Amino acid sequence: MFRQISPCQMPLNSRSSSPRNNYTNVDELIESTPLSVVLQHYGLPQPETQSKEYRLKCVFDESCSESQYGNLTISNDAAKRIYCHSCQTRGNLLTLLHGFDVGKPPAGGKLRGREFKDAVEKLQAIVDRSGSIPESAPAVDQKPVASPVSDQPTKNVPLKSHPKEAARAIADLYNDLVTDVSEMSPDAAQYVRKRAWMTPELMKKWGVGWIVGSGRSLFRNKYIVYTHRSERGDIVSYSGRNLSFEEKWAQWIKAGRPDGKKPVKHRYVSGFHRGAELYGGHATRLVEPYIQSSLQQHGLVIVEGQNDVHRMGALEVAAVGLCSNRATNQQVDTITRYARTAANNRVLLLPDCDEEGEAGFKDLLWKLNEQQIQTRLGISSSMNNGIFNNRQPEDLTEEEWALIVSGG
Repeated sequence: MFRQISPCQMPLNSRSSSPRNNYTNVDELIESTPLSVVLQHYGLPQPETQSKEYRLKCVFDESCSESQYGNLTISNDAAKRIYCHSCQTRGNLLTLLHGFDVGKPPAGGKLRGREFKDAVEKLQAIVDRSGSIPESAPAVDQKPVASPVSDQPTKNVPLKSHPKEAARAIADLYNDLVTDVSEMSPDAAQYVRKRAWMTPELMKKWGVGWIVGSGRSLFRNKYIVYTHRSERGDIVSYSGRNLSFEEKWAQWIKAGRPDGKKPVKHRYVSGFHRGAELYGGHATRLVEPYIQSSLQQHGLVIVEGQNDVHRMGALEVAAVGLCSNRATNQQVDTITRYARTAANNRVLLLPDCDEEGEAGFKDLLWKLNEQQIQTRLGISSSMNNGIFNNRQPEDLTEEEWALIVSGG
């Protein structure tokens, strides 16, 4: 972005938002969910790449481990058949989840009624958390986790040259995005209207908009779509912001924050490594007239999400987003380089002022200071008598931004 160094689904198919009410969709859900996603959810080792079977300790009967036949076998194919060679429990991925959570076989030997519904809901929650979608559509990556310091930099493949045909087919998806609220669904129009700075001009420039229900593949109807670019300016992904996230989040809170059911705000295209990029960190932004002035005046501003970057842009502030509340080491390296080469070695942090956002940015604050970057915290839940508590940078008014600049 800052020197010339070279433009994020319920699953994108016809699956219902309530797959438990449709047996065909449940079958598709099982077939399309990689075994690796379920294993990762339970903290188990990943299957061998070419292996047709996966074995683990029986999850239905502890005494099975005492038997020489006690291994539970899972077929690593679309059917995901399971079979314990000791207690002889058999079934599919839903049966496995029941065993993990209950520790015994289904009543009557087969999942029915409430047990079946609970297992389907759990599998859907695991898929939602990981972002996994069917192989027939571009799958999404899991939430990025800060990588070890020794990790080699990860590079994203431009969609136009992606090895998967489905990904190449959406390289120009930004051309389909609707930016006129009068042509959007009521939910999408309401989402945009609540953000007065989210003008059609801004959306067009950034590749942001809504896709009609009959539109191409990704994120249609239920999402606001964002275009993601690499540092070189190549389009490497799209993300979909779930328009019903706030409603689902409130329901999750009311339900006591149950494990495995935390709603997902954004979904991304297959093969995209969020932790390898900074949203808004593409070199082509250098042509924007306010960028250099903002960098000299405020340093490089770091925020979490796409809307935060856009709101800062509307305030003529040069900001980049992590697309997460935690920065990977690769992102830290990039931020450090940008700060040193273009922002007088200064960074201003604007986290989401909630528990998760502040925890992630505390870690970033530490890492940047280790790199001897002059790093200032601009907002927090307790600063300025708590006026930013439970708010995000996209909510900032011009007056509040002036307060942050003044250090008041």
